[in-house]
Amino acid sequence: MKNEYYRNLLLEEKKVKRNGMHSFHRYFGKLIPAIPGFAMKEFTKEGDYVLDTFCGSGTTLLVGKIYNRNAFGVDLNPLAVLISKTKTTKIEPGRLEKNWKKIKESYENDQKDYSKEAEPYCVNMDHWFKDFVKKDLLKLKTHIFKLPSGNIRNFFLGCFSAFLRGISNADPHHIFPGYSKRLRELDKKGKRDIDVFSAFEKAVLKRIKYMESLPLNSSKIKVFVGESRNLPLEIKNISLIVVNPPYISSIRYLETMKIEMGWLNFIKGQKDYLNLDRKGIGTERFYKNDLKKIPETNIKKLDIQVNALQQENQLKMAKVVATYFIDMQKSISEMNRVLKKGGHLVFKISDSLVRNHLISTHQYFIDIAESLGMTTLAIFQDKINKNSRSLLTARNTYSGIITHDWILIFEK
Repeated sequence: MKNEYYRNLLLEEKKVKRNGMHSFHRYFGKLIPAIPGFAMKEFTKEGDYVLDTFCGSGTTLLVGKIYNRNAFGVDLNPLAVLISKTKTTKIEPGRLEKNWKKIKESYENDQKDYSKEAEPYCVNMDHWFKDFVKKDLLKLKTHIFKLPSGNIRNFFLGCFSAFLRGISNADPHHIFPGYSKRLRELDKKGKRDIDVFSAFEKAVLKRIKYMESLPLNSSKIKVFVGESRNLPLEIKNISLIVVNPPYISSIRYLETMKIEMGWLNFIKGQKDYLNLDRKGIGTERFYKNDLKKIPETNIKKLDIQVNALQQENQLKMAKVVATYFIDMQKSISEMNRVLKKGGHLVFKISDSLVRNHLISTHQYFIDIAESLGMTTLAIFQDKINKNSRSLLTARNTYSGIITHDWILIFEK
């Protein structure tokens, strides 16, 4: 294997200056740009198609845009798809400035009382948003939606989502929404002066500046709200797949963005949220009836671990682990289907500690890929920067701390 060769390529790519559009929207558990970056340089040429079946906020797709590769992205989360589209769609900054002036003028001339307007879905709205903040947000959102549907409206909705946490009572220093002691103290002392419109204007102008750094080239980027277990038929002849799938018993990814999803109308009630959460790979949203039968994965060592969890009466976690790998077998099979012969698959993944059982996720992924006929080219560790605010190192209390990821490289 060429572990050191590929590790050195990754280390070199980490030295490349990040494009400003990578900072468009905070998104927890982001893939660092260097991983798709080194892989695209090594395994593809301009015009080739790359794919990320768990695209999140679109890091792989944005790197594809920057390096003039065509790219497909798939994600179950419609907010993630909006962010990915916005980050990879070049819009002339002058057009954005012109539309911002329209929104600003319309907003400033609006004398309507928004206190009686229908609120978006947000559990405990008055806990997360002060009354005047809520009214200003409803007003601002109304004027954004006056724009015709399309890329320009998407840009301003992306800005709205990106700035929302900063003017809420959810501490932006925390992964999950929480009205922290720090923010409570600032509010008590009157040291948190919130001006919704000024904050939004600052967010917009900053992101228009980011847009200037996005190259204008011939690359085509297409993003789907969809399933990694059943990819759209349009996706085929892929030269490179780069993926960072959910980790077992790690972060409740949807919950980290629940407030933003509600405000942008992607979820309109608890039922929408729960339905979406149950569809995700790695979900822990199982109920009593779901635990009556724990499926087998047909991976011998893994099934022994799942059985051990059952014997310890950890039925829910047994179900979580078994279902995760059954879903990932389907997902990796789909990746293999759309990858052309000679194409490459790059994984970033971490192992998991589940109720004191070390689940060697990376090794099971190798077993799955090789069972499909893929050749393993490299297996090496990538140390996580513990100071990163977008990468997640702390997981559920029983799942340990992530100190490193595994980088796996396969060839079809």
